[in-house]
Amino acid sequence: MIRTGLKALVAATLVAAVSSAAIAGGSDSRAARIGWHVQQPTRFMVSGVLRKNGTTDVILPIQAIITADDDDTAIKMFAKTAQHDYPAYSLIATLASPVPAAGKCENSI
Repeated sequence: MIRTGLKALVAATLVAAVSSAAIAGGSDSRAARIGWHVQQPTRFMVSGVLRKNGTTDVILPIQAIITADDDDTAIKMFAKTAQHDYPAYSLIATLASPVPAAGKCENSI
């Protein structure tokens, strides 16, 4: 009777170990899927230099973060805003750099 109980215990332990290994093996792929990832739009830091109309020595540096599909679109949007906000100046130089994503949030239950 004790021998039969011991065999049953060993068999149950093996089944539990195999089940745990199967669950743990699947948890690595599950860990990559759980939680949520932040989807951020593409943003660009656009810098520009304005020159006051009619002068050669009065300049004004400006910057903005623009959401756009690419750097050319970001520069066009920046130029339009600069023209509206600074009508007495002309935009003489621009530079657009992508802003890195801020990070991702995950649920680690």
